[in-house]
This record gives sequence, C-alpha cells and structure tokens, in this order.
Amino acid sequence: MKRLAFYAAVIAATLALVILLWQFRSVVILLILSLVLTAALRPTVEWFVARGLRPGLARVLVYVLVFGVIGLSLALISSPLLNELHMLSNYLIVLYDSTYQEWLTASGLLQTLAAQLPAPNELGETMAGPAGGAALRFLFGVTQNTAAVVAGLVVVIVLSLYWSADRSHFERLWLSLLPAGSRIQARRIWQATEGSMGAYVRSEFVQSFLAAVLLAVGYRLIGLDYPILMGILAGLLWLIPLVGFLFAALASFLLGLASVGGLPVALGALALTVAVLAFLEFVVEPRLFRRNQFSGVLIIFLVLVMVDAYGMTGFLLAPPLAVALQVLGSHLIRAMRQQPTTAIEFATLEARLAAVSARYNGQTALDGQSVLDGAATADGQPLPMPPDIASLHGRLAALVAGARQNALEEL
Repeated sequence: MKRLAFYAAVIAATLALVILLWQFRSVVILLILSLVLTAALRPTVEWFVARGLRPGLARVLVYVLVFGVIGLSLALISSPLLNELHMLSNYLIVLYDSTYQEWLTASGLLQTLAAQLPAPNELGETMAGPAGGAALRFLFGVTQNTAAVVAGLVVVIVLSLYWSADRSHFERLWLSLLPAGSRIQARRIWQATEGSMGAYVRSEFVQSFLAAVLLAVGYRLIGLDYPILMGILAGLLWLIPLVGFLFAALASFLLGLASVGGLPVALGALALTVAVLAFLEFVVEPRLFRRNQFSGVLIIFLVLVMVDAYGMTGFLLAPPLAVALQVLGSHLIRAMRQQPTTAIEFATLEARLAAVSARYNGQTALDGQSVLDGAATADGQPLPMPPDIASLHGRLAALVAGARQNALEEL
C-alpha cells in the first residue's frame, strides 16, 4: 500500500510539474535558449581565459564579438537584400498574372484551379488580409511584435551571461538535490550533455554562416539575380536536418530560373550549391561535430513538434534539444546497464597506506594486528622503509588526501 501511494505521489508530482512548465512555457523557452547559447560560447570564452584574459572580460568580449558581427552583417546586407526582395516580388507578380491568364483560357482542371485562386488585382488584399496573416503565423510563428522579440533576445543574452558566470554555483545547487553517491556521475552526465549540445550549435552556426557567405559570393559570380537572398536562404535551409541539402539545392535551381540567365544560371547555381554544401558536410562538419552519433529521425520529429507549437523559435530550439536528449538518454542507459561494483572508499585506501607504514615502523595496523611479518631484521628489529617506497608512499598519501578533499567539495 505504501509503494502504491509512493508511485501515485510520483505520478501526481510529475503531472503537476508538466502542467507548471506548460503554463510558464515562454519563460522555460527563454531559459533553454540561454543555456544553449552559454554552451555554444563557453569554449571560446575558455580559450581567451587560457591566454590570460580575465573570465568576466573574456565573456563580455566573446558576446560582443559574436553579436556585433551578426548585427554588422545584417546592417550591411539589409539594403541590397530589400532590393532583391523587391525584384523577386515583381517577378512573382508578373509570373502569377501570366499563369492565371493561361489557366483561365485552358480547360478542365487548370480552369477549375484558376477559378479558386484570387485575381491578380486582388492578390495584395488577399495577402494583407486574414489569410496572409495566418500563413505568416503558420510559417514563422509570428505571434508577437518586434519589441517583444527584441526584449526576449536581450533576456536570453543576459541570462546566458549569468549562466556562464555562475556555472559552478548553479551546478552545486541542483546537484545538492541528488543523493551524495550520485552527484559525481550526474555532474559528468550534465557536462557531457551540455558539451554535445554546445558543439552541435557551434557546428550548425558556423556551417550556416559559411554557406551563406560562400554561396552569396558564388551566386553573384555566376550571374544569379538574387545572390544575397539565395545565400541566406540556403544557409537557413541547411539547418534543416537530413533534407536541408535537397531544399537548398531546389531553391537555388528555382531562383536561377527566375534570373535573367535562365536555365544555364539555374544549373550553375545548382552545381555551386551542391559543391559548397558537400564541402561543409564532409570537410567542415567532421571537425566540429560527430553527427553520425545521433539520430536524425528524432531531430526531425522534435522539429515538427516544436515548429507546430512555437514556429521559428521551436525550429531553432528543437535540434539542440534532440541532441541533448540523446546524449542524456545514452548516459542514463549506460549507467543502468553497468554491473554494480563495490567502490573503494577513502578510508580503505588510507588504512592500506597506514598498514604499509606500520609494516616498516614496527607498529600495528588499524585493525590491531601486527604487521612485522616479512619486514624485520634477523634480531627482530623493523626494517627501515626504502627511499623509493617512502617516496611512492608519500605521493600516494598526498593523492588520497587531495581526492578526499575534492570529493568533500563536490558534496
């Protein structure tokens, strides 16, 4: 009966926690995003610290550099990007008009489809109306204004700085909730999970940035009319697990057809996209992250769920969460499969060291038994401890004392 009550209490507490997290899901998302950002930037901060920079200054420098480069890049490409979007929108309107007129004069299915579509002169009103707003919300999750998005980004950055500065304190806090014997293993699992999540985010960001830059330059050289737009689009599509390569290649081919050069430019854009993304996949990514250790199916499943719930925010958050869940699950399964072993406690090690010392000093061991056997002269006097054994004994004693101190600090 007590066990049944315990299980019922655990289930009730779990459900309550899930409901609470759902009610405060916006706050939870900001916290997770800040953890992801912290994990991604920590190695760079540690690199500066290892070269003599103070930790606080190193954190500020890394965050300023990263977000400064992103902001400067957006400022530089904003004007030409708007021009390309204007050109593409004009092309699409003309294409829609001509296609609409052709379908109206056709027969059968095409004429029926044209009758269901808005007329070209009504297209602007349709896109600005409820249907266009619903499409934007479905595709991008635009449910908040720009001020709310900027405020959320500022909160994520500030929280990330706090996580980075007080990592050890936060770890001690949540580890204190666990049994003492499980804290060291829990800390190792947490650090492995955080490290893998950060490595994935760094790898994806670097690849996406390189794809956008290299492809934008290449598209301009081959004569594509929308090089910056297509470069950014390819970099974003490359973030999609498993099928991002196909989407980016298809988009480059279609925008190539929409250019003045027509089919030759489209084929050139397709070949360039394939070459650059293959370079990122087989040369750059293996040096940043081992993707073959993780299931792409789980990543796609979580992406679909998160995009349906949170739009673009869910799209950005789902892949690192999927990686973290896989790392966490693998460590937990490995820990459960391990055969139980008897850990050698510090008291046992200290007792053995004391026995060695007593063997040469003519004393008794900790258990009260004599230890003179085999370590005495012919007249029964204890042998002095040889210098090499004495040196090794001293170093082992120091190591055990240091390990005990570290274990106490972990607690």
